Amino acid sequence: MSKPFPHLFQPLQIGNVRLKNRIAMAPMGFGALSDDNGVPTQRYVDYFAERAKGGAGLLLTGMLKVEDQIEHLRARRGPVTREFIKPFADLTEQIHALGTKIFVQLSAGLGYQGRPHNVVGTPVAPSPIPSFVDDKVICRELSTDDIASLVTAFGNAAEILAKAGVDGIEVHGHAGFLIDQFSCSLWNKRTDRYGGDLRGRMTFAFEIFDEIKRRLGPGYPVQYRYGLRHYMKAVRQSALPGEDYIELGRDIDEGLELSRILEEHGFDSLAIDAGTATGHYWAHPPIYQQHGCMLDLSAMVKETVSIPVIAVGRLDIPELANSAIADGKADVISLAKALLADPYWPTKVQRGKVEDIRPCIGCHQACSEQFSGRYLNSCTVNPACGRERTHTILPALQPQKVLIAGGGVAGMETARVAALRGHSVVLYEKSTELGGHLIEAGIPEDKKDVERLNDWYKRQIKLLGVDIHTGTEVTTGLVEQENPDVVIVATGSVDLLPRIPGSDRSHVVATTALFKGDVSVRGRVIVVGGGENGCEIALWLRRRGHEVAVVERQSRLVNIPVANANRNMLLDMLVDEGVEIHTDTTVQEIGCQHVRVIRASGEVLELACNSVVMSVGMRSERGLYEAISDSFGGPVYGVGDCADPTNIMKAVWDGFEVARTI
Repeated sequence: MSKPFPHLFQPLQIGNVRLKNRIAMAPMGFGALSDDNGVPTQRYVDYFAERAKGGAGLLLTGMLKVEDQIEHLRARRGPVTREFIKPFADLTEQIHALGTKIFVQLSAGLGYQGRPHNVVGTPVAPSPIPSFVDDKVICRELSTDDIASLVTAFGNAAEILAKAGVDGIEVHGHAGFLIDQFSCSLWNKRTDRYGGDLRGRMTFAFEIFDEIKRRLGPGYPVQYRYGLRHYMKAVRQSALPGEDYIELGRDIDEGLELSRILEEHGFDSLAIDAGTATGHYWAHPPIYQQHGCMLDLSAMVKETVSIPVIAVGRLDIPELANSAIADGKADVISLAKALLADPYWPTKVQRGKVEDIRPCIGCHQACSEQFSGRYLNSCTVNPACGRERTHTILPALQPQKVLIAGGGVAGMETARVAALRGHSVVLYEKSTELGGHLIEAGIPEDKKDVERLNDWYKRQIKLLGVDIHTGTEVTTGLVEQENPDVVIVATGSVDLLPRIPGSDRSHVVATTALFKGDVSVRGRVIVVGGGENGCEIALWLRRRGHEVAVVERQSRLVNIPVANANRNMLLDMLVDEGVEIHTDTTVQEIGCQHVRVIRASGEVLELACNSVVMSVGMRSERGLYEAISDSFGGPVYGVGDCADPTNIMKAVWDGFEVARTI
């Protein structure tokens, strides 16, 4: 029987390690899975073990520090000590039985990118340069004794991890962190042997490599991760894909030269990345980045060196991943957020069950952002991520009949999990199509992953035998007729339309209706509201040829909890596309061909327009929930926007929690 994606499932040798396939899990900093001293917990072990069960050939951990005296972090990422032996030995025992290997990413630290909330004292750097956060703070230059201590600490950490069964080390030379700072003349102004030309600036990294090989032998794999290009227009300004700009950091030519001297020095493999902390959206590509957004970079390195090259950058479309190997653009494809969303991506691809892969939507909401006062390090579309042991879906002790009112993402997740547990599920949706707000959210070209998520949900609940009724609105009478044991109300939300003089005019439309094609706009458009939805519809309209202005009463756009990578790229695209932006500005009146606004300064303006789009938030549809709560004798739950209009994560997690409990 032929394999649908054969190139992904060929073995590969890196040093003395043989990988069973060409699929790696890319490194992600999941500090919440470690204890207060930075030591991996059982959650850490379970998290990586689940990705091994899913079929990945190689796991790459997020950065672990090798010491914590030269640079002391408040949020601990190590340092690696003998306490790491037990959790890593437990982990390697599990994954090796499944044929999976693991490399641990070791780091010298944040360097000049250290922020006051995370670094104790003055940040360190190769040279006395201004810190990334505050130009007035000058970093402490590392002494040669500091560097020697760090090199020794790398050897100590590698030795400890090898004892625990770890298969290889990845040296973290990426994202503008300390080792990357040494390698780049933007940050490294030294005149000793650790500075000067590129080879001199790489002395620190080479000494780390030599120390690890001296202790563990020439066959033990040591991989180097770095950004072939930094995409820096300025210290705090990223360049967009395809943008014509002058590179402030590492350019392509230097990146390729670096690949040559890394191979020459003996590194076993190269992981090719991009970007720095500037902008975030290259080092952490959001939904707006194209799938395979860095594949051109790995392809250039692949033509330059003969050692294995690992690619990264939204490679979760199986056809794209397979062709990357087949076309010689990489030897290994690494998946980051895709393996959070679906740990079983490799197994499903190998079996040709591509339609059953739960897609990542590139939101970075649960995996990297703080909410409810803590980092959880999980996944918007997979609430069990990082909590594999406690959030396993178990069969219901007593199957019940569950009625769900609403077929948006909250309703579909509830139906999916309840059906998986063995409940009899009937789902009603008053419109003719399932998806709720996923439908309009997936309209823009760079939001098609949301459309993929909607398709995945529809397929899963159908395969699970959920009794689906579209075009039918739930009433208290219908609930009485169905006679369920439990009712879950997922009726969602509608656009909030503020009472502004003139807001009832015919050329004033709501965001949802516009995205769905129920209404149209013409000419110059004013978007009222600069949240995430308002900015996305402004960008969408601008790309369709409209002149667009955004009016936002707060002092900055997208002033809500949205991941930095997503927010920064969205705002940079607005500027790049020429969208007019008015912050600290409140709409007073909407006229026939203008919007009158007032700035915080008191200045009144009339902004010309032909159409107005209202995007000021959503309002819960709670009427049915309240009616059923009054009349139904059993448990009633409100999930998703019906309970609180927030985002996809809230909707999915509400549905998951309720369904795994009933």
